[in-house]
Amino acid sequence: MNNSIFLYIILGLLAALATVVNNLFSPAMPSLVDYFHVSEPMVQGGFAAGMLGLSLGTLMWGALSDAMGRRRPLLVSMGLFVVSTACILPVTSLNLFMALRFVQGFTAAGGIAISRSVATDSFAERSLLKAMAVINVVNGIMPIVTPMVGGAMVSIAGWRGVFAVMLGVGIVLAVGCFMLKESLPATKRSNHGFTDVFRRFVAVFKNRKFICMVLQQATAEVLLFGNLASSAFIALRYGMGEYIGVTLAINGIFIGVGAALAAALPSARAGVRVSCVGMLVFTAIVAATLLFDLGFVYYEVAVCLMLTFMGITLTSSTTIALDSARDQAGTASSLSVAAGFLVGGVVSPVMGMGNILYSTAITFVAGALLSSVFAILAFCGKEKK
Repeated sequence: MNNSIFLYIILGLLAALATVVNNLFSPAMPSLVDYFHVSEPMVQGGFAAGMLGLSLGTLMWGALSDAMGRRRPLLVSMGLFVVSTACILPVTSLNLFMALRFVQGFTAAGGIAISRSVATDSFAERSLLKAMAVINVVNGIMPIVTPMVGGAMVSIAGWRGVFAVMLGVGIVLAVGCFMLKESLPATKRSNHGFTDVFRRFVAVFKNRKFICMVLQQATAEVLLFGNLASSAFIALRYGMGEYIGVTLAINGIFIGVGAALAAALPSARAGVRVSCVGMLVFTAIVAATLLFDLGFVYYEVAVCLMLTFMGITLTSSTTIALDSARDQAGTASSLSVAAGFLVGGVVSPVMGMGNILYSTAITFVAGALLSSVFAILAFCGKEKK
């Protein structure tokens, strides 16, 4: 059942598992502070644990899918995601909660990494850009829906209600993966065990364009994950705590708009250039609203515009990176996704240090600057044939 519409929907939803793990979780963080009687950075550590799991998991699942095909690892990862999410529901210990958050992220990573590999298997060149745009738009719907659902569930059933929703999403996706056909023929799989896996990793690390584009995207995602980690607490600081879910949903709309706009630009390279300029401009404006304490409305408007350009980068840089490493699609996909999640895992605890308005401002500007630097490095110099 690999027709285009089904592929777009299932791959978009699988790619959105990071949103399920993170965006649903964000509205629950203030409740977890009260439930576990800990500080904000400790709960943000739970966010970081999920990010670390996502980062490490993508490295394993992507390489595994190059050796075993896409379908079997996908089914195993989704099954384990369902089990790990179910185990979180009765937890009363913060340490166990954080450990299970890591496992949850690690297993969700299978769907995220392999979904990109399936897209690379199924579409070529310009079609891949269009496919990634459609997948990212589907993916972009989840950041709109999940925060509102998360906020509503916290009000109705507390933080456990959020994880009950995650469990339901996992079950639906597991069924969808069962219906998915294999996209990587046995003749194209790596059959030389860990030696071949190592060779593939070496090959992608030697690919200058791929590495630079991965780093460009990962540093741009500082804006995404930094916003997820800080927005709930910034909203509370401005007395807007009841609107946390709605705020994150609005942010998701603008990310989706950016992802869609990427396909309308002349090329993926043009998308990266436009997005870097936009991120530099609007992170500076966001920083000004926070440093001068101009108020929540000004901050939110600037964040939405900032995330629009970040959405353009998500589609454009992913397309360039994966297209430049087609012979190692699974490994390339896993590294691409892992880099962003690793950055998110590092950024999340940083957002809670000191005055959250100042730390957020500095982190956003640093992410935009680094993203622009890596874009310049990717596009300069001669490319190896």
